[in-house]
Amino acid sequence: MVSLFFLLGLTWAPMPSAAQAALSASVPYAPSWLARHHLQLLADQAALPLPVSHWPLPAAAVQQALDSLPVDTPWADSRRVVQQELHSLLQHGQLGLHLRSESEAPVGYAENYSPGNSATLVTPEWRHGTGGITLAARLGGRVEVNPNSLQNQFGGPQDEGHYAIRPESSAAVVGWGGWNLQAFSQRYFWGPGWQNSLVNGSNNPAWTGAGLQRASAAPSASPWLAWMGPWNFDVFVAKAHDPVVVADQPSGFLFSGMRLTLKPQPWLELGLSRGMQTAGAGRPSGVGEFVKAFLGQQTNKDLGDNFQDSSGQIAGYDVRVNCPKAWGHCAAYTQWMGEDSAGNVIPLPFKFMSLWGLETTTADGQHRLFAEWVDTNAYSLPWNQQASFPGYVNGVYRQGYTQGARWVASSFGSGAQVLTLGWLDASQQRLVKVHHGQLASSLGAYSPGVPHAPTGRLLGLSVSQTLRWLGMQLSPELAYTQLADGQDQRASKRQNLRLGMSIGLPLIPN
Repeated sequence: MVSLFFLLGLTWAPMPSAAQAALSASVPYAPSWLARHHLQLLADQAALPLPVSHWPLPAAAVQQALDSLPVDTPWADSRRVVQQELHSLLQHGQLGLHLRSESEAPVGYAENYSPGNSATLVTPEWRHGTGGITLAARLGGRVEVNPNSLQNQFGGPQDEGHYAIRPESSAAVVGWGGWNLQAFSQRYFWGPGWQNSLVNGSNNPAWTGAGLQRASAAPSASPWLAWMGPWNFDVFVAKAHDPVVVADQPSGFLFSGMRLTLKPQPWLELGLSRGMQTAGAGRPSGVGEFVKAFLGQQTNKDLGDNFQDSSGQIAGYDVRVNCPKAWGHCAAYTQWMGEDSAGNVIPLPFKFMSLWGLETTTADGQHRLFAEWVDTNAYSLPWNQQASFPGYVNGVYRQGYTQGARWVASSFGSGAQVLTLGWLDASQQRLVKVHHGQLASSLGAYSPGVPHAPTGRLLGLSVSQTLRWLGMQLSPELAYTQLADGQDQRASKRQNLRLGMSIGLPLIPN
């Protein structure tokens, strides 16, 4: 897709603005659910110069945007919440323990994908240098019960054992000329949704790889690019950790993610994203094949095509638009992701899966309500005349669009149609969500070798509450998910009742 604009993104590297050049290297930052709520309030109500549908962003870029707001902004409390979270993570690190009954449930923004217990550790950030080449780093780790909720037998390599150890939240960053060259292990969320991302979401283990990201999100000083407003560009390549779940699976593939996010107007945010699977066991590999895939050549092979498929990939667009002020504090958003192979000169995405959402906040910003519809079938746009079919699966990468046997995008998986209603009470730090719809493949995890995973009509309810006690952050949770068809598999059942408790505290006491 849009290979052209991604190449153009790289050509912008030699033209950093003064604001960019002033920023040192910093580790990636993805806000909690609560902090993202407050960042969205600041973007909508205080014109925060930051795209907020692209996570993680460099921590320094988020701080730079917060510092640009007037001291007397009416939304100072929202800025304080985000700054406190940023300061705690960067200066004190974090220890986390998540205890929960083994059970599958829908996964939304910044939620823990693991269907069982997990523990995390993140050190404070280390930075060095204030000009020219700068450095930043931190160490992180995660221990978890195997996240493949459909797996019943364990053994062999880590990806197929009962427990997994991952370097999640680790990062080493070299900053120069307004860009961060980084090696990392991190999770992503690309898109305006609160429950779903159609390209790179919260449902899967962290990607471990290397990439390039703009160090700032400030508007460009170039007169040719000033129209973009605040923007960020991110590209990375990671090695997948995929247990063998089907015969002749091209395991160990490379996953490449690319995203450009911009805010040409304070009320408008745009995103262009791409996800690409290349190489793997039994597949063509090497620089030449990667370049062919990057340029969108010979992708997503259909039966009867007379060529060697170079990759499996999806790409597309998302838009978030604020309502006119007279309507109150509300917004609408959509995301379309499809196969990245239409067109002989410049490949463009088509056969779109789609997401549609409406959201509103109360005048004081303490409550957020959203309604989000996701359809992970190709040709899902209302005006499409072609017959739809399930997305995220193809004949080459038979394990599907997955990482650690979990869907990389929406946790509802391939061929789903689900409505999610959500309510966040920011003052009480309470989140309630209701889900209703149809699943065609499986929830959370995916294994073609398990043909009768729970599917069909979905009903779901989840409630979580965050409390503060003795310097700790305690978050009890309750989730109930019911599916109509299929057979129970380990942690993925037709009726799932999940009880859990998340405990977080600073690694280094305040």
